[in-house]
Amino acid sequence: MSSSVQLRPLPPAEPARPGRRRRTERLLTAVLVAAVLIAGWARRWTADDAFITFRVVANVLGGAGPVFNAGERVEVATSPLWLAVLTVAEAVVPGDAVAWSSVLLGLALTAAGVGLATRAGHRLLARTPARLAVPLGMVVFAALPPVWDFTTSGLETGLAFGWLGACWWGLVRWAGTGARTRTGAGAPSVLGQRWLLVLLGTGPLVRPDLAVVGVVLLGWLVLSGAGRWWQRVAALAVAGALPVAVEVLRAGYYGLLVPNTAVAKESGRALWGRGAGYLGDLVGPHLLWLPLLVGAGLVAVLARGVVLRRREVSLLLAAVLAAVAHALYVVRVGGDFMHGRLLLPSLFLLLCPVAVVPLTRDRLRAVTALLAVGALWALASVAVLRPGYDGGQVSGTGIADERGHYVRQAGTGHPVTLADHGGTGVLAYTDRVLALAGTDVVVAQPPPPVTVDTPLRRLAPSSGGLVFSVGNAGFYGVAVGTGVRVVDVYGLTDPVAAHLEAPPPGRPGHEKRLPAAWLLARYGSPELARVSGPGLPDAADVAAARVALTCGAAAELVEATSAPLSWTRFVDNVLGAPARTSLRIPTDPQQAEAALC
Repeated sequence: MSSSVQLRPLPPAEPARPGRRRRTERLLTAVLVAAVLIAGWARRWTADDAFITFRVVANVLGGAGPVFNAGERVEVATSPLWLAVLTVAEAVVPGDAVAWSSVLLGLALTAAGVGLATRAGHRLLARTPARLAVPLGMVVFAALPPVWDFTTSGLETGLAFGWLGACWWGLVRWAGTGARTRTGAGAPSVLGQRWLLVLLGTGPLVRPDLAVVGVVLLGWLVLSGAGRWWQRVAALAVAGALPVAVEVLRAGYYGLLVPNTAVAKESGRALWGRGAGYLGDLVGPHLLWLPLLVGAGLVAVLARGVVLRRREVSLLLAAVLAAVAHALYVVRVGGDFMHGRLLLPSLFLLLCPVAVVPLTRDRLRAVTALLAVGALWALASVAVLRPGYDGGQVSGTGIADERGHYVRQAGTGHPVTLADHGGTGVLAYTDRVLALAGTDVVVAQPPPPVTVDTPLRRLAPSSGGLVFSVGNAGFYGVAVGTGVRVVDVYGLTDPVAAHLEAPPPGRPGHEKRLPAAWLLARYGSPELARVSGPGLPDAADVAAARVALTCGAAAELVEATSAPLSWTRFVDNVLGAPARTSLRIPTDPQQAEAALC
């Protein structure tokens, strides 16, 4: 009996295909990759959140370390690997080119992911007799407008697509290898391709949520490969060595088990209802259920015509399981405020099993009909399928057309650099802020819209130096330079703000807001704890917050992030990271003082 799904001997691993078919398939792949590049380039832009990472890159190259504010160890880059890639790119191409590097690398990595997934699909179908293999799944992916937006954006989404494509190609290649036997090919060694194990293990370094995908696919590889129990354990050790090392460094350096952004956004909460709305916000307007039904129909029609090993079939099932598990995780945490962004990796992986579809001779009509439906959907997606708030608006649930929002604010179709985003009034306002350099004052970003004529908002005297409180930490953080302390009111860059108790669920990522009493307790002049004035918080609240920060777990949190990093501090940070990660401080300063002191 063969190890294939069908009960007949397997053809050779890579049978020679007719030259015309091979050339046609290569041409289709090239056209698809070119379409991804063209669509992404036509929608090139960068988000405010990307500039948060750009400021960290500047601090790394400036010698301050991977931090947002020099002297305070707070992890604000959600993707350690993307931070590393951009830092190397900026070191190689200096001159403040990081914004353009992020755009070009995002484009290249997305195109590579699509190309690798398509190549993997052709490899899976190498034994299946067919007139042609059509890249349906990747066409569906490439036809989706949110993909065009987040191919660039300066965020790590393009890296996620590239990582998923590389993992899928590597797993398909691994599944097709193995010692030849009379019944086909035996299982390949679980330790046969260590690079693939390392690659799968880097999932959480691309994005923390991609650990879900990495665990599922790694589990499949370890269970499917040939080897003794100790070889399976060794395979897990190879895959886990790098992420475990990074986790230890994170805990020792930053004092937390997760990035500070995860604490600020309360990523551990279960918000199924809000997450279901986020899923519906992607599936509904784009009618994604239709191409997914087409894909399921093709699987049903071709189930008996495609020649696969059982191991390859189980890989397809593992990919679907990993995609669904990742989507469920995103739904559980309540989704995001950017339309579709966090679900796009789930969709990419879900489409990988049907990345390429064969036109088999015996089921040609049924397959052609389903492909025609998929093609009609793709045309509609490119032309008209959009969310109701397309064009820079925000939905009633707080989900935004993020690219459209910044394009409209900037007044240009392709805002990439900080100068391109000048229409937001960032540069004019930060010029006023920088004019105060050398003075002891706390200033604030005014509520939008900010124009070139917006007056400066002085809050109060500071305890030392210029302190800038902002809501757009990326733009303003880069604009004022690394020499100015920038405090994000949403807690992304501030350890105390991130650890405040969360209010009831609201707009994702924008729920916590640092009260003025806490801001001035940390950075304001000491006399603010004794006197009040117009526009200032109650002096009793400032005093209570100031005392709370010197007590118990809050004091230890400040110490963990700002004390000089010695070996003793590193070990203390590691040992205290679990409790510190779960620490939440009452938002009311007087309640915080009572609870902590």
